[in-house]
Amino acid sequence: MLSKNTFFILFSISFLIGIFLNNVLKEENLSLLVLLFFVVLFLNLYIYIQKYFLNIICISLWALIWIFMSMNTLSHISWNQEHLSVYLNNNKHNVTFEIENLHKVGEFNREYIANVSQIEDLKVLSNIKAIIIIPFNLKPEKWYIIESQVKLYALHNSPEFQYKNYMLSKDIYFKSYLNSFEIIKIQKSHKILEWIYYIRNKFLETIHQIYPSEEAIFLWWILIWARENLPDSLKTDFNNSWLTHFIAVSWFNITILIIFLAFILQYFPIFIRIFFITIFISFFTILVWENAPVIRASIMWLVWYYILMSGRKGNSLSIILLTAIVMIPFSPLSLNYDVSLHLSFLAVIWIVYTQNFFKKIFYFLPDTLSIREAFVLTMWALSFTLPIMIFNFWQVSLLAPFANIAVTWTIPIAMILWFLSIIVYFIFPLVWSIIAYFTWIFLKFDIMMVHFFWNIEWALLKIDFWIYKNYLEILYFVILIFLVMYFQGGQKKEQST
Repeated sequence: MLSKNTFFILFSISFLIGIFLNNVLKEENLSLLVLLFFVVLFLNLYIYIQKYFLNIICISLWALIWIFMSMNTLSHISWNQEHLSVYLNNNKHNVTFEIENLHKVGEFNREYIANVSQIEDLKVLSNIKAIIIIPFNLKPEKWYIIESQVKLYALHNSPEFQYKNYMLSKDIYFKSYLNSFEIIKIQKSHKILEWIYYIRNKFLETIHQIYPSEEAIFLWWILIWARENLPDSLKTDFNNSWLTHFIAVSWFNITILIIFLAFILQYFPIFIRIFFITIFISFFTILVWENAPVIRASIMWLVWYYILMSGRKGNSLSIILLTAIVMIPFSPLSLNYDVSLHLSFLAVIWIVYTQNFFKKIFYFLPDTLSIREAFVLTMWALSFTLPIMIFNFWQVSLLAPFANIAVTWTIPIAMILWFLSIIVYFIFPLVWSIIAYFTWIFLKFDIMMVHFFWNIEWALLKIDFWIYKNYLEILYFVILIFLVMYFQGGQKKEQST
């Protein structure tokens, strides 16, 4: 018999594969044919080894359930698209929006994500959102309910990026340009959410007062994923120099919070530590909402912490898969089209399973100035980012290893220095100013490196996979499963010896 942990891993993988394939095929009969193929394959395997018949049947039924649940989600999206189609790309319509958050600040306007509550006489009952573009002279606030006569413009995919599908994974169906609007009312939210939103704004204002504009915006990004004021040029430079994955808010932020809180609360009873750490991590997650990496990191770290406090030994792959099956049902399309979700999970997988592997390969590098550590981090980062970045952005930087080595060691230091500066801010103003100055030096250095590596145009290779992109991505994930199984087997042998 399979162990409970192995059985859970197989169930989770069948769950993810069922949804992933169904999102690609978008046809119930095709998904069932693929499932039938695997059932026949594994039944033939059973005839050969005479084991695991009940496991094969249970896992197949589990995959079947999630195929139908995925089809239900796709049908819901199709139903929304069908009802919206009569309003898209034609005359202006009277639309009521509720402002959810500021999405992006452009040169002449601001972009907001808004919930759509009514189009003409049609009451919108399902979760439909839109990107609305508003001139600078108008500034609605969060939770404003506004009404305007606007055109509804459909979103489209391109050969380079599945933009429409990515937006649909976030329930965004169209965009509109508002030259004017009428405020219907200010929708009051929960007091706790209003307080968190107020804290976030004060936090950003304080950083902006301390640091120059570009460094402040960069710090907003790496601390709480505040990208609304991020210039397109800086974001493009990060993407093209292959450094975006190092400033995504996720693992390191949560790690610092957990370690700091565990240190402060170390003499309190376990239940008090668990309670306060859960509250603080939940607060930070809400503060940085709409960010798949930080949600993933929060769930994983809390599960790990609960296991450690219970005195048990956790299994890395099981916790990763548990986090995935908690997150994916809320947005099944994100499994296929949310690149940040892919990179976030793959980062953890490669850290867990390949860090020791790369340490053995590069044993000859010196430990001085953490050269070996920086190179190992670079190699595992490129290992998981290379296929996904190429599939989604159709380009690769030949200088990516050097860019990663130049920047890798500075991001954690800048974040730690910033956390230290906050701790001493009210106690030792002089010490705080010194720490803030060194933080600025590291931020300035990172931005200079990003601009430097992006300006070397010959190092950027364009790669076009045409219609084969989805198939190659599926192949990569299949290979990934076998690699994880291989490295996991190697870890078990090391532990047993």
